[in-house]
Amino acid sequence: MEGLLQYELHQSFRRVCWVGRWPPPLPDGPIIAYANHHHYYDGHLSWLLFQKRMNRPATLWMAEWDRFPFFGAVGAQPFPPDDPDRRAATLRRTGRRFRNRPRTVLVYYPGGELTPPDGGISHFDATALTRLADLYPDAQWWPLAIHVTWRGAARPTAFLTGGSVHQADGHEHERLVKCWSSLHHPDPEPCRTLLDGTRSAADRWSFSAAASFFERYL
Repeated sequence: MEGLLQYELHQSFRRVCWVGRWPPPLPDGPIIAYANHHHYYDGHLSWLLFQKRMNRPATLWMAEWDRFPFFGAVGAQPFPPDDPDRRAATLRRTGRRFRNRPRTVLVYYPGGELTPPDGGISHFDATALTRLADLYPDAQWWPLAIHVTWRGAARPTAFLTGGSVHQADGHEHERLVKCWSSLHHPDPEPCRTLLDGTRSAADRWSFSAAASFFERYL
């Protein structure tokens, strides 16, 4: 399964970059990384960040887990909208993971669904965040922003960054907006490459030797 995720990231992105201090100064205890969800491969990117580059166990909740159960091999758990019993089981299982492997990171999308980035980051359901904070009082919260854009290549570049670790206090939305907005700078710095993806044919090939032949068409 890890090989599939790695392959899809390599094929989908020219590169994946972390913006800011590396590694991020996260404590060893449980973390709830709350993130924007604007790209289909956001889950893949969080897997790359936490499990491959930071060597931390991670989990996320998937509404469509039954369609793609193989993601369970890399930490995903079922969270079907029409089955409260299974959602409750996932909540309990997540609590056990936090206790048994305290460095676990829960990747949480407060917006719930995949949304286009043009609309920015919608306001969160404050009640849901409060329930999570009550359910996992030992977990600290961390805003994780992802911005996918083009930087002069056929494939896009994904920029990731994070804010400061904190206790849940109701200001999560503004923290995440601030992180996400910082990635819209034309050339975010400092930048560390987490993955160097596949170059397009235009990046790899040159036909300059044939220039004299085509000059007749000028």
